Amino acid sequence: MALHAGITVIQEFRRLGINPLKERTWSIGAKVATRYRQLYGCEPPKDNRCKTGGGGSHCFAVYPASFEAEIRQLILAAWHAEESQKELF
Repeated sequence: MALHAGITVIQEFRRLGINPLKERTWSIGAKVATRYRQLYGCEPPKDNRCKTGGGGSHCFAVYPASFEAEIRQLILAAWHAEESQKELF
């Protein structure tokens, strides 16, 4: 049965206006899933959804709306670290 409620990491990237490059979404997705397991003691719920790039579908972790702040915090921390590294080059 498909889950229709909840949010994905990619959706939160888009809400923040940050390009959801595959390298970013996979890295942050792993961190978000780890955080979810720490808090709830289980894997996040998953749903088969349309791929964001190209055709077909893919199994995405779908988090409750209440987890949005956790996702946002992890994305922004990584984004700020990435942006600060640009100044070095």
